[in-house]
Amino acid sequence: MCTAYVRKEANRFNWLVKGKLIDASWPDQDVEKIYHSYFERLWGNNENYIHESGFEFAWKVREEELLNEERKYVAVLGYD
Repeated sequence: MCTAYVRKEANRFNWLVKGKLIDASWPDQDVEKIYHSYFERLWGNNENYIHESGFEFAWKVREEELLNEERKYVAVLGYD
């Protein structure tokens, strides 16, 4: 299972290379492969930061979607 840091960085690397986030349904193994592969690809690429605009907003939206998905499975206690 990949950490939250690896998942975010893999998405950031994918954003720099392809201009989009990794599909949320991809398994952790594939996300880690992207992390390592794109890290090597972007190493020494001094212009990669140019394509980073918009990533933080897209990542915040993704985090919110994931949080809402997790909330579906949490018991909600209500008092009458």
